[in-house]
Amino acid sequence: MTDMQTVPELQALGFTEYEARAYVALLQAGPLTGYQVAKASGIPRPNIYPLLERLEQRGALTRVETEGRIRYRAVPAADMLRDISRNFSSQLDRAQEALADLRQPTGPEYVRSLQGYDTVLAAAETLITATKQELLLALGSPESNRLASTIDKVHRRGVQVSTLCIEGCARECGDCRGRVYRYPIASDFETRWLVIASDQRELLVGQVTGDGGASAAITRLEGIVAVGAQYVRNTVALAELVRSVADRLPEIADEPASEAFRLASSGPGGAWLKSLAGGGSS
Repeated sequence: MTDMQTVPELQALGFTEYEARAYVALLQAGPLTGYQVAKASGIPRPNIYPLLERLEQRGALTRVETEGRIRYRAVPAADMLRDISRNFSSQLDRAQEALADLRQPTGPEYVRSLQGYDTVLAAAETLITATKQELLLALGSPESNRLASTIDKVHRRGVQVSTLCIEGCARECGDCRGRVYRYPIASDFETRWLVIASDQRELLVGQVTGDGGASAAITRLEGIVAVGAQYVRNTVALAELVRSVADRLPEIADEPASEAFRLASSGPGGAWLKSLAGGGSS
């Protein structure tokens, strides 16, 4: 990439044109005196020292004293970009939290549709970040991996996190957070589910196809949010109950309970539950 291409890219990160030109000059030829920076970058000399001070405050350069003169050295590009990324990420988190705290005018409830894997996952990250108290998740391992750092941030912030691993991973992958329940609810499906319930306030329900496509809906409709959140809770509760009494289920379940179990475990969507019970209830 040439100097002419680099300057606009730095401007897109918040540098002024002169700041970008000075940084590039220092990166290529530094350390330099202020006079040398002005000459190498084509920046008028009266502007150079206030500009270098701003770059120093930004963390893009450092001062060095050699032979009794102050010279300026560019911070390595990788370090500078890493600092910008870290600062932007922190600012974005603070903005999301601040916006989530704002009172919004009461208006009609809505359902918003999303298309595309990156779009769906970006919306999921925003929803997770805005969570204040309770986060319920039902997701597969690829999405768990993609969302792990965002979930970890809210978990460390004190949010109560419950995760339903719908693939029933036999081994801990290290991506799930909070109370983790592993049951192969959708391990045989070509389409993975993604359910995120935030504070009993907002719900995302999505699906990811085998070819990497994704679609989802987000809603604050109270009834739909309650159903989605309760789906995660009920699935976990049912699985845990069946697991804990699997060997005695035929003896302790009466006819209505047995019929309800047969209904829940019938078809490909309930095969995991029947397997969990060791063949099912008679």
